[in-house]
Amino acid sequence: MGFIHPYDRPNSYIGRTLPRSRAMRAVAGRGRYTDDITPPRTLHAAFVRSPYAHAKILNIDTAAAKAADGVKLVMTGAELADMCTGPWVGTLKVFENMKAEPQYPMAVDRACWHGEPVVMVIAETRAQAEDAGELVMVDYEELPVVIRKEKAIQPDSPVIHPNLGDNIAWEKVLGTGDVDKAFAEADHVLEETFEFGRHTAVSLEPRIVLSEYDPGTENLTIHTSSQCPHMIETVFARTLGVPEHKVRIIAPDVGGSFGLKIHTFGDEVAATAAAIKLARPVKFVADRLESFVSDIHARENRVHAKIGVMNDGTLIAAEIDDLSGVGAYSQYPRTSVFEANQILHISFGPYKHKNYRAKATVVYLNAVPTSQYRAVGHPIGISVAEYMMDWAADVTGLDPFDIRRKNVMEDDSYPQIIGSGLPMKDLSHQACLEKLRGLMNYDDLRAEQAELRKKGIYRGIGVAGFIKGTAPSPVGYY
Repeated sequence: MGFIHPYDRPNSYIGRTLPRSRAMRAVAGRGRYTDDITPPRTLHAAFVRSPYAHAKILNIDTAAAKAADGVKLVMTGAELADMCTGPWVGTLKVFENMKAEPQYPMAVDRACWHGEPVVMVIAETRAQAEDAGELVMVDYEELPVVIRKEKAIQPDSPVIHPNLGDNIAWEKVLGTGDVDKAFAEADHVLEETFEFGRHTAVSLEPRIVLSEYDPGTENLTIHTSSQCPHMIETVFARTLGVPEHKVRIIAPDVGGSFGLKIHTFGDEVAATAAAIKLARPVKFVADRLESFVSDIHARENRVHAKIGVMNDGTLIAAEIDDLSGVGAYSQYPRTSVFEANQILHISFGPYKHKNYRAKATVVYLNAVPTSQYRAVGHPIGISVAEYMMDWAADVTGLDPFDIRRKNVMEDDSYPQIIGSGLPMKDLSHQACLEKLRGLMNYDDLRAEQAELRKKGIYRGIGVAGFIKGTAPSPVGYY
């Protein structure tokens, strides 16, 4: 029997449209989400959040809130800290020399961003919990605020976490070749600075947790919309001092996440602690408004890019300098520096230049913490690199398609190491470009574009090349 290529095997999923096994169930409204589950005696959590970006907590008066209708528990950050085995620290060994401040689920003596939870109220209904929250009186002393990443790295900047010495969470420099020599020899040296604004996921289903504790068996059951139930099991067990074999995680349907729900959030841990303390089910649903100040953000980056190009369109050098603002803490447990790290590694990834230099500086700000969200770093790195490639095409008089075809790694050149140090094998950018050109009828589109331009109609045609880590495992942290 002759060799059958994996793509052509009867059971191959590659290049085929497959039916989604759960699609009909979802569109028929038969999905089961965490908020569809409400056991008897369920209580509801609401949070008093800091109205300041940076403030010392001087005093908290909860007497009126505790006396409000339906209230079963009012807990401060300090009281919750007493239930925890200790704070978490958002660092990973793969990110050498990274610094992070220990963090409890709620603010203890200082709030470091507008929206950080300060007090939790548990009541019979969500409305009662929110009403009681308005009765909580918190005395704050405002502290200097660092909100601009350019300011955060200045020697005279206030330091958000004095124990860290400065506001720099992590720095990394990598590269290969002689970049300065290549720039000196280039016919064209192009450089530009790009500013990327913050995003957040805004999933259709917000973050939600429903926790139940049985004091008889000491079993903790957590229903959660998390994408990472095994991680949640470990983190919650360790943080709250519950043996891991006593923790059961149930992750029903998830109504969107986009990376949002792969992290640990303090308000969810707090609600679970309340369930343990009260021995009653406790549910917390982040409403749409508080989601904007409590869900992770992403992509606050300023990237300076510089390339060297020859008259024939050959890319001979590239440089990336990324300044990333990640908020008040490094998000646990995946950290807040992964995005900057990805930008360094994937920028100009498909191209065969051998002179590459990249630097990342990640700084803390008095803002919502950032972390992993949709393709983590790729949209930034690719946007920057492909803008620069289009610019190179313009100054050399080449078609944007042709300059990419000229510079991508040859399909028969693998395995090889790209400029950022990543090993590559079995890619096919040349074949992909040729197939794409035919599929989009590129030459016809350009002709049509020219005719429309004569009529005052401006139609854009975009082409981009990139590399993407799709199943990286822990190695994906590079």
